[in-house]
Amino acid sequence: MRNRIYFVPVIAFFFLVQPFTALNVFGNSASVNTPPDGNTAPTLENAWEIFGVYHEDTGRIDDAIALAEGVLKRDPGNAAALVFLSRAWLTYGYVKARSKDELIRAFENGKNAAEKAVGIEPGNADAHFFYVANLASLGDAKGLFNSLFMLPEVRKELETVLELDPDHVNGLAMTGALYLYLPSMLGGDLHISEVYLKRSISIDPHVSSAGLYLAANLKRQKKYEEAVEVLKGILDDRNPSFYPDWVENRKYAYMMMRRIKQEMGGGDADKESADSTLD
Repeated sequence: MRNRIYFVPVIAFFFLVQPFTALNVFGNSASVNTPPDGNTAPTLENAWEIFGVYHEDTGRIDDAIALAEGVLKRDPGNAAALVFLSRAWLTYGYVKARSKDELIRAFENGKNAAEKAVGIEPGNADAHFFYVANLASLGDAKGLFNSLFMLPEVRKELETVLELDPDHVNGLAMTGALYLYLPSMLGGDLHISEVYLKRSISIDPHVSSAGLYLAANLKRQKKYEEAVEVLKGILDDRNPSFYPDWVENRKYAYMMMRRIKQEMGGGDADKESADSTLD
């Protein structure tokens, strides 16, 4: 089992694309143990087990949040539970929220949980990452002005993540995404973005969100064949870092591949193989 850290979530910050979910780690064979009903209190492990199959039923995200909150009632200083809660709320926002108010509530909850974790463990790179991921998503949910206002803090927090852990897969991916979607007048740069994204993928090639961002980058540079290869890698992945996120992200990979094929003049070429991959 790989380290449990969130994928780049989706940073919808300035993004004019459908947000991707990202995160790592739980594997596609996670089994769900029913939380104990007696005197034995549910654990963070129980929350992870339930969260690890949210693709089967998004209501499991709510269940995982409730379990993590139960852990925190018993142990308010549990930084790992706070980071998990922040990640779960971020996922809730992108996977389950159905209104602007619900989005804002989810990302605010996620930001607050991560902020508490940072207060307990200032050197925790994951805590900083989920704080900035929720912060950027919150800014996007509230509108462009809020996103602009939050930009300096987003940059500062991403720098902190990579100072604490230069190989933080999701921190590298989110930094690459930021350079990808920011206008050039605000520092956006496709080439710098590509460097960060390829670095992220070189560390863990199975984080699907990083692959989606890289494909979007290559598409903007009109490196269509490279972009298609990256997307095929996502669709054909049989060892994704976090299976439920991959289930969501492969839908976007398929749609992006079709758009690229259309731009290349290939119409629905490879549609049959892509469809079979999604079965």
